[in-house]
Amino acid sequence: MNFIDLHNHILPGLDDGPQTMSESLILARALAAAGFDTVVATPHSFEGNPAPALIRERLQELQEELDRREIQLTVLPGTEPHIDPHLDDRLRRGETLTLNDSSYLLLELPFAQPLPVYTEELIFKLAVDGYRPVIPHPERAEALLKEPELIHRLQRAGALFQVTWIAFTGRLGTAAEKLARYMLEANLVHLLATDAHRPGLHLGDLGKAAAAVDGLCGRGAAYAYLADRPAAVIADRPLDLPPAAEPPPEKKRFSLFSRFHRR
Repeated sequence: MNFIDLHNHILPGLDDGPQTMSESLILARALAAAGFDTVVATPHSFEGNPAPALIRERLQELQEELDRREIQLTVLPGTEPHIDPHLDDRLRRGETLTLNDSSYLLLELPFAQPLPVYTEELIFKLAVDGYRPVIPHPERAEALLKEPELIHRLQRAGALFQVTWIAFTGRLGTAAEKLARYMLEANLVHLLATDAHRPGLHLGDLGKAAAAVDGLCGRGAAYAYLADRPAAVIADRPLDLPPAAEPPPEKKRFSLFSRFHRR
């Protein structure tokens, strides 16, 4: 069906995804069965590790196995770097991969800790340098669940947001689902991806998630997130995005935002 996934952990032995080539092939078959023919492999990266050369080596090995077994899936290079104050320097030195060597860059925020004090400054600096920073799974970041106004601030600094498909099914919890729906209705979901580490959870409810997105945004919206927008990313084209909604007036924020943090 020509779908593209911009965020998954398919490469073997690099992070908390598949540990063996056999496990990677199982995930590859599941992605292909779900309709994906292209995926960007985005292993977790901490201060430049694993090295880009190792990522490209594992990617080539996996692609050769996919081709040999006639599994119709193309794997492209990327990483999911955890935020750190020296990320811009590592990018300049070629020590961190972007999505398919484009200007789009995943930027993982902490799950359970407050945002680093330099977060907005780093996003702004990356944008000034010509990168398009993409924050994955914001619906799982405790700081954003507690204070969704931060999402608007990060967007104004230059961030894009990539929500996980299954957030719309409730499989990541009620709070994550509510925040994902709020962001979608506010035009703050710029991309969607599986974040698949293994078959099952992240792929089994893809159809239900796509139906939820179409229900909120209108027929055809899910296809744009599955094909049109990720195609623009891997081709390094700008996204055609509607303007983001303004945050609600301060007097309404407590009643609106407090519901996200209730489990």
